[in-house]
Amino acid sequence: MSDEGVGTTVPDGAMAATASTPSQNRSLITNSSAMVISRIITAVFGWAGTVVIARTLSPEDWGKYSFIFGLLGIMALVTDLGVGRVVLARLTADDHDEAQQVAGSFILLRILLGLLGFAVAVLYAWATGLSVAFVAVVAFAATGVVLATPSNALLVLYQARLRLVPLALWDVVAQIVQFALVLVVAATAPGLAWFVVPSVVKEVVVLVVRGAGVLRGKLGPRPVFSAGTRYWREMLREAVPISIGFALIMLLTKVDILILQRLDTYDAVGMYAIGYKFSDLVIIVTVTISVPFTTVLIKAWPHDTETFRCRTRQAMVVAGGLGALAVIGFWPTAEFFIGLLYGETFVPASDAARLLVLSSAISGVTNTGIVALVAARKLTVFPWVAGAGVLLNVGLNYLAIPHFSYDGAAAATLVTETLMFVVCLIVVQRSLRIEGVVAWGPLVRQLLLAAALIVPAVVLTGYAGLPWPPVIVAALLLFAALAEYSGSLENIPLLSRTAAAFGIGRKDR
Repeated sequence: MSDEGVGTTVPDGAMAATASTPSQNRSLITNSSAMVISRIITAVFGWAGTVVIARTLSPEDWGKYSFIFGLLGIMALVTDLGVGRVVLARLTADDHDEAQQVAGSFILLRILLGLLGFAVAVLYAWATGLSVAFVAVVAFAATGVVLATPSNALLVLYQARLRLVPLALWDVVAQIVQFALVLVVAATAPGLAWFVVPSVVKEVVVLVVRGAGVLRGKLGPRPVFSAGTRYWREMLREAVPISIGFALIMLLTKVDILILQRLDTYDAVGMYAIGYKFSDLVIIVTVTISVPFTTVLIKAWPHDTETFRCRTRQAMVVAGGLGALAVIGFWPTAEFFIGLLYGETFVPASDAARLLVLSSAISGVTNTGIVALVAARKLTVFPWVAGAGVLLNVGLNYLAIPHFSYDGAAAATLVTETLMFVVCLIVVQRSLRIEGVVAWGPLVRQLLLAAALIVPAVVLTGYAGLPWPPVIVAALLLFAALAEYSGSLENIPLLSRTAAAFGIGRKDR
């Protein structure tokens, strides 16, 4: 592959560590597969828990529950700050002594940020005039933020060593614990405050398990806390553009719930939250793909641009393919699954759910572009793009919600995510100056294939009256076969082998 137009050249020995390295391929496949499977299982159990909660609480209380956790999701604006992405480069270096000190200082910083996030959440609830009892429930739920923030710092230590398989297993265990507690609460004390308890307990389990693995030295050198705040200034300074960009992206994806709560009712928030339960599953899976890729990209930049190019394209193609499969499977079946899981009361949220799932599929690819920018420390322009996206989303929500309620909020999200997708990938292409780093061709082909399959699937299931299972299965398999044949999977080993195992796609590739 030519490096024409690339800002740096590939050293003679770099090809030994390029994208074709078998050991790197195996590590990425193993860790990606473990994380994706784990996130799918945890999402299913989390989903099942929300089904129980939505069916148990009144529509207004379900709306309040959704508002609480929507608010806490936005606290990543305060608790993340992009510091983990900066620290990852230090943790993957060869200086073990410094890595120990950086890890300890990083964990202490995240603890402080968790406490700050707790304070901001409670202050927002109080400042918006919520009742004292409701503010107390928000405060209790926000203890999960205090626990999750250092827990996510420990995740970075696992990520730095690509030791995500045991972590993925225990994440599933923690989610099962949460689901079991949801069932207990539903059977014994089905109230809004009590349903918050399982989420807090889950964060306790995750923190304890991750902390135990780190302290036992399974990830290399143990964190040393004697450095204290020594590295904080450097971490925060380097993370400023990342912090701003990711904070704005987080605000972009969650601000619609807050606006809906202000302009409409808690019932509308509850309806809208149903759509988010489906779209969150899509974004969880697609974003998870980028976790092991981030480590590889950071190691590859700037000396090995061929590996960087290939892995970035792979991440985009995988995220796009998974998102396309999700949209193909969900678009014709939205009413069925919402009615089955949440009851007929929430079926009117089907159109909003469709739009949100499509938005998440698009956002998953955008996230891979952001990961590439972070790995290459090329985020000067992106915060401005993200800021423009937030302003656009807020403006569209204020225009659409008064007329179309939660459907308007979903449409505003889709428009914003589509524009962010295009602009972000253009920024990636121009900032990195690596020829072919953005997989435009495969992504466009995936989009066209998905659209070409969704339309007949909707016609066959919605108008011709055919049962949806065989139609959807056929559409999904056909997408996999056509994507493989058209080169839209770019020889991704995991997907190519899966396709070959079912006898679809080109086996000579």
